[in-house]
Amino acid sequence: MFKPIYQEQESVYEKVVKRLKSSIVEGKLKPGDKLPAERILAQMLGISRTSLREALKLLSAEGLVDIKHGKGVFIAENEPDDIIQKFSSKIFVENDTLKDFFEIRKVLETQAAIWVAERGNLEQINNLENIVTKTISELTESKKINFALLAEHDMKFHTCLAETSGNAVLLRIMQNLIDLLNEARSQALSIPKRPYMSLEEHLQIIKAIKEKNPEKAGKAMLTHLKNVEKDIFPIPNYQE
Repeated sequence: MFKPIYQEQESVYEKVVKRLKSSIVEGKLKPGDKLPAERILAQMLGISRTSLREALKLLSAEGLVDIKHGKGVFIAENEPDDIIQKFSSKIFVENDTLKDFFEIRKVLETQAAIWVAERGNLEQINNLENIVTKTISELTESKKINFALLAEHDMKFHTCLAETSGNAVLLRIMQNLIDLLNEARSQALSIPKRPYMSLEEHLQIIKAIKEKNPEKAGKAMLTHLKNVEKDIFPIPNYQE
């Protein structure tokens, strides 16, 4: 979870926020969780204690962490939805980088869907389908939009698809792109109706996979990714 943060063009604050955001969206950090001691956390992140203190002060001002003197630093006791919505309004990745990322996704994940339709066994495909149907069922029972659930669903669906593709290298590439995946996910969650449209598009991908139709599965995934990309970069900024 806490790996070295190397000094690049981004500020330490931006990198710490990204790391915390990813950990919360993935369920690794939850409201109320205590962060490691300052000295240990600074070593884990590969930054100075001075830089860490400044970053934590800024995070505290944003309401993302609570600094309790003599006790430590804790993830703020907010609703998971509130935290994710805060993150959705603070995107640090340049648009050009995110567009490049979608270009890569359209190649990798389209092929992943094709491989799953070709190689996936019944148990694996049922597991993928259960991820979608369980989310829809939980959302139906809820009285409000559950952003935390939708974020968790999207992460599970795309990760499981990569795992089921049977290509270990593709899975490793997707895992190494986790920060960008979470940035794109945060953007998409902030767009009205997009999370629900994504669920419907996931169902279409599953349908094609269950039919053992690789071409249809690939097209369904490509359509899904293009639709998300269009919503994030609406015309005239988006180019077909």
